[in-house]
Amino acid sequence: MTKLRIVLADDHPLVLMGLGDLLKQNIHLTLTATASSSTELVAELTKSLPDIVIVDYHMPDPQYGDGIKFIGYLLRQFEGLKVIVLTMLSNPMIVKALYEAGVKGVVFKQDDPTEVFKAIRLVSLGNTYTPPSFLETNVSLQHQMLQERFKSLTPREFEVLRYYVRGGSLAEIAERLNRSIKTVSSQKMTAMRKLEAKSNQELMAFCLNSGVFHQ
Repeated sequence: MTKLRIVLADDHPLVLMGLGDLLKQNIHLTLTATASSSTELVAELTKSLPDIVIVDYHMPDPQYGDGIKFIGYLLRQFEGLKVIVLTMLSNPMIVKALYEAGVKGVVFKQDDPTEVFKAIRLVSLGNTYTPPSFLETNVSLQHQMLQERFKSLTPREFEVLRYYVRGGSLAEIAERLNRSIKTVSSQKMTAMRKLEAKSNQELMAFCLNSGVFHQ
């Protein structure tokens, strides 16, 4: 059985040694090289491309730098390279930017070490690995953003949506609120724009998921 070839890069000797030993113990993997700087990693990748490279996000280097700048360089310079990023940072914006840059997985150093092997397996199969804690944070962030959008609604727009969620037609809502159908339709469209809902289905989903109309 062919083993997956892994290159590991981290500027912390303990991480490099500890994670390196774990990778060596896995019968499905071969740790072909390690690097303690961005410059060393580029040199190793220039010699031979592994199946997956695991690289620390914060690895200052005077020549190549680190973070998204360096990882973006790797993805441009070594076409087809599969990158898993190790990081202590759990900032959703940074993690999102890494995935948008082309990273196949992000593993938080504070998570269980077994997450590294889950990431390797998923990435080797052509999938993307997302850390469980980021999924929870991301869901929380999305919920917070949705709540902020609802706060931008006027009381009249909110009333229209409240009856819309209950299944009321524009005519029924207009009659109940003593407004014209044209006014109700306009207020519904304005609410959709504020909530960034592109269809009636999205609008209904936003309203139901927000929790503000459950009473």
